[in-house]
Amino acid sequence: MADKNRTGVDMAIELLKALTNAGGQSRTSELTTALDIPRPSLHRISKTLAGEGFLDLSRGEISVGPTAGRFVDRRRQQFDKEYQRRISARGNKRPSRASIQTGDWQFSEPVKLSAPHVNSGNRPLRIGFSNASLSNPWRIALVHSIEYGAARLGKAVERLSVRHADDNSAQQCQHIEELLSEGVDGLIVSGAGTLQVDDCIRSAVEQGVTVVFVDRGPVADVGASSFVTSSDAIIGQMTALWLAETLKGQGKLLLLPGERSAKPAKLRLAEAMNVFSRFPNLEILDIAWTKWSAAKAREISTDWIGKSRIDGVWCDSGQHGIGSLMAFHDAGFADGTIPPHTGGDLNGAYKMAVRHKVPLGAVDYPPAMGLVAVETLHAAMSGQWVQKRIDVPSDVILTKGHATASVKPTLWAEDHLRWDLPDDLILHAGIGESYSPGSFRINYPGNSYNRSATQLAKVVQS
Repeated sequence: MADKNRTGVDMAIELLKALTNAGGQSRTSELTTALDIPRPSLHRISKTLAGEGFLDLSRGEISVGPTAGRFVDRRRQQFDKEYQRRISARGNKRPSRASIQTGDWQFSEPVKLSAPHVNSGNRPLRIGFSNASLSNPWRIALVHSIEYGAARLGKAVERLSVRHADDNSAQQCQHIEELLSEGVDGLIVSGAGTLQVDDCIRSAVEQGVTVVFVDRGPVADVGASSFVTSSDAIIGQMTALWLAETLKGQGKLLLLPGERSAKPAKLRLAEAMNVFSRFPNLEILDIAWTKWSAAKAREISTDWIGKSRIDGVWCDSGQHGIGSLMAFHDAGFADGTIPPHTGGDLNGAYKMAVRHKVPLGAVDYPPAMGLVAVETLHAAMSGQWVQKRIDVPSDVILTKGHATASVKPTLWAEDHLRWDLPDDLILHAGIGESYSPGSFRINYPGNSYNRSATQLAKVVQS
């Protein structure tokens, strides 16, 4: 029997909560029964809410409306602001007049949400992380960020199990099957980007496992709750525009993208090419894939230095950008004469650019997305709605004195780099000011002797 003391406000709140639990849409008859609200009262309340845009009404059904979408969008903005505060440099390190051209990173429509996946039994979570590979320092930082996120959840996590697939789709599928056989409740996946892996994830979702992708998403929709990443489009657009404007729209460019098979590298290059196409006096000498390898980029740049004048080098990450900087230094270029470069992430690349007075433009790809992925998975399995896609914010990072007409920094490279920490440090990991990959230790259910899964992988390989 309905509580006679319930007010119209009480019933309106119950109605909105019921719609949330039902995935945003339900039949009127089901809501009347579930809420024990007289049909005339439900009709009056829903009509009032619909008049303000909180609900949409159709024959026999009630669903959430556009005003509710704007509430979600506002929450997303608060979410982005909080992660910007936690991940980016703070206080007086930021230029006083900062701006960022965000391209496709604007939300003109309500954010798409995934319904909650409530953890049965309310017990601690068993989480699996299927990692595409440990092929470069950035991927090590991603694992560290995920481990840090699991440790922060404390007793909410029973176990975190980590597998590295060496960029092999068949091996990644095998790892996913192993994690499912271990009884994981949720999966975090940085996928190899193949239909084979998609099929394995789709099977996991059909078995009731909650899935969150991080860094690399699926080829097609597989029913995952969320994809946590950062905008590869912005990395490509902003760095290319900065380089083109730095060169005043003319000169010879060497383009050094990362891994040919990786979707982030392909997206960044495509966006950069779109920008460069607007500057007809820019000549592209070569597009040479580097596998995000400093040694490979060093070799390619050394070869081109001997064949042609190079006015600018576009790299989608400092992981291999540092190799190009080394090539120019090896060739005897004096401080202040090495051509402008792009590419962030790596502490050593920022150090070298500043030390040798090289104009540098970058947008980091934050490994802190790993931490966000863990929190998103936990939220989804705790009965919360989560965003289908989360873009972890980053900064536009320039060396001092090298802002252009369209590209202004949100952070100076000189304030971003860490002279006191190793060159192989990947910045924006979200782990803390003292984070160093070589000395990283973490304690969470599932690891041994406070060692990271990246260290255990090295032991197994040796």
